[in-house]
Amino acid sequence: MAKTTPSDVLKMLADAFEAPPGSIGPDTQRDEIAGWDSMGALALMAELDERFGITLTADESKKLRSVADVLALLKRNDALAE
Repeated sequence: MAKTTPSDVLKMLADAFEAPPGSIGPDTQRDEIAGWDSMGALALMAELDERFGITLTADESKKLRSVADVLALLKRNDALAE
């Protein structure tokens, strides 16, 4: 599986949460992203599964509190390029 870059992850998150490009950074918290609600969380779970084969439970999804958490998840699953 091809690895993704942090900048590609930020673009993916902006798309998933219907946020303006460039409005999401590594330090952005979940509560700062209007689209990261229950439907946004489902969109994120679907993206992670489709793009990286990472399947999250609802509880695991709730533990993602920031963009940095998503990046760390990808790194742990060997899906993030350095």
